[in-house]
Amino acid sequence: MPMWAEEVRTRVAVYEILPIGEIGTDTLYIGNRPVELPRLADRLEVAGQDGDLLLVRLGSFGTACPNMWVFVDATKAPAKVSDMFGTCHDSYEVRVGADGLELRTPSVEPDESGDMRYWFADGVVHEELGPPTSLGLNTVSEWGGEYPKFLVNDPMWEGAMLTHIGPVGLLDLRSLFEMQSAFEWEGDWLVATGCRTDACGSLGGVLALSRDGSRMVAMVHRDEGAPKDGLAIYGDDAGDLPHTLIEFQERWKK
Repeated sequence: MPMWAEEVRTRVAVYEILPIGEIGTDTLYIGNRPVELPRLADRLEVAGQDGDLLLVRLGSFGTACPNMWVFVDATKAPAKVSDMFGTCHDSYEVRVGADGLELRTPSVEPDESGDMRYWFADGVVHEELGPPTSLGLNTVSEWGGEYPKFLVNDPMWEGAMLTHIGPVGLLDLRSLFEMQSAFEWEGDWLVATGCRTDACGSLGGVLALSRDGSRMVAMVHRDEGAPKDGLAIYGDDAGDLPHTLIEFQERWKK
């Protein structure tokens, strides 16, 4: 067996993840028979197992949707593959809870915050939106290396975000950070960039927080013709700014 193969054993069969020829995609095999999945994947991963139930990540490199998911019910042969689900988000958590094996991944809907929870029961995928969650980070510095999607949806930081960015800016940011960079330091500023997974070429933005928390500045750009097109600036942009914000503003200002 090649070193890059993955093997998962259930009571019914042994599952292997193997590449397909030379086209750079993976598939799931039972013995020498491929399992029919909803889409090709650059990288498959059995991200969780609860007995004979598998949670499989269908990863794609360089696309607007890096992660989608299926449950594989291996209780009996042939295995049942669920409908594909997920939010395309690159952050996720797999756990076994009261409903068995489940996936939690941030919602990407503009009017939603919190995690989507998915589980498999009675032969179908179920989902629900959980309450907003907090990472429990109290200072700006603690957000270094974390992702902005969690900050803009963190109930503990909502008051500060509304004070500095305003309600329209906060709603804009909550709909923005699907594809995103982690927060990194630029001098005394913590900075992250992001875009919508289905519109990275036409909708993007930057969020910056000063080290002492006294300033937050966000810039969002939409292509002409889109709702609220052009460059929108939220927060106090007077005075010194990190170079990522300056470059973003210079690129998109009319």
